[in-house]
Amino acid sequence: MPSIIIISTGDELLFGTTVNTNSSFISNLFFGSNFNVVKHITVGDKIDSIVNAISSSIEEADIIITTGGLGPTDDDNTLEAVCSIFNRRIVIDKESNEKILTFFKSMNMPLNEADSKMAMVPENSFVIQNRYGLSPAFIISEKDKIVISLPGVPVESENMMKEDVLPYLKSNFSFDDNMKLTYKMSGIRESDINSELKELDIPDYVRIGITSKMGICELTITNLIKEKIQREKIDLLIKNKFDKYLFSRNAKSPEEELIMLLKEKGLTLSTAESCTGGLLAKRITDVPGSSEVYKGSVVAYDNNIKIQFLDVSDDTLLNYGAVSEQTAKEMANSIQKKFKTDISVSTTGIAGPGGGSETKPVGMVCFGFKIKDYEHTVTRIISGNRERVRIFSSLYAINYLRDFLKKLN
Repeated sequence: MPSIIIISTGDELLFGTTVNTNSSFISNLFFGSNFNVVKHITVGDKIDSIVNAISSSIEEADIIITTGGLGPTDDDNTLEAVCSIFNRRIVIDKESNEKILTFFKSMNMPLNEADSKMAMVPENSFVIQNRYGLSPAFIISEKDKIVISLPGVPVESENMMKEDVLPYLKSNFSFDDNMKLTYKMSGIRESDINSELKELDIPDYVRIGITSKMGICELTITNLIKEKIQREKIDLLIKNKFDKYLFSRNAKSPEEELIMLLKEKGLTLSTAESCTGGLLAKRITDVPGSSEVYKGSVVAYDNNIKIQFLDVSDDTLLNYGAVSEQTAKEMANSIQKKFKTDISVSTTGIAGPGGGSETKPVGMVCFGFKIKDYEHTVTRIISGNRERVRIFSSLYAINYLRDFLKKLN
């Protein structure tokens, strides 16, 4: 398994004024492949630092990928560093030079000597033209070692990695990036996924990773180096075990899958929100094409709005309070009628940090669901700060509808 070290250059990375996204992006491209990223290194702009980083990395890894230090300024020193290590002359790449000349001419700007530096590459290197900027990338292969130098601008380095570097590795080496299975789930805790996995007959040689962020869990299974039949067996085990929580392969989020299910079943949706303050509507409308099935929302934060726009009765508010399943039920029923939708959902609760009581603590959220003639209310206690209560409330509503619609014929 070839090993990789990624070197990021730039004083701005050391100062913390620029976030280094290049290393994580490149590493992720190799995640689940037969190429193994073993180290990330960040150095400043000094040529000695770059030379030392690359030289020591060549002793450790088969492939070195650098980002940054290719450009017109005095602090762009990656080209000089690489050429000094491999004893290569610096030459002008004709195609890049023509592109630079054309660019400056089109901008009606004079070309100075420093600008010409952007067209320079090591002699006898494999040059990658920059379709998103001016400085080309280059690859040097010598004595079973490879150094790939990319510009530091993320849009340039990211596209070069996808469009040029990976195809280069696939054509010149046995690069295989199909050694992982990835699943996204919602509505189940990270610890519960871990417990459920222990019951499955998954081979010991695979590696399993579970990450969780704001209610979305990602399960990744890597090191799938055995025969295809084993991979298919693992995939079937996971799908059977976690079917209720899994996103479909085409969905990037639970709300996107909800929109897909609504379209598939020819159903429309409306929402009435109090404690979530429109967050549920935002999540739904963030999905392109949601207007085909989603009609809209009323954010009824004040009780008078609940009464005037959602027909919540005075008696209900007096006897049960705004945060109650009875209020949630009336909110859901009213929005379904007013917006003439097949499905409606309502949220009302106490997001905090204040407003809670012994009987109605902070984090108590009541939900109302009206799916055609079917009615359902439920109360959940969601721990955490105000933001977490709101996020997980909107997620609970979406996941309930996802699960219901998956079972609906």
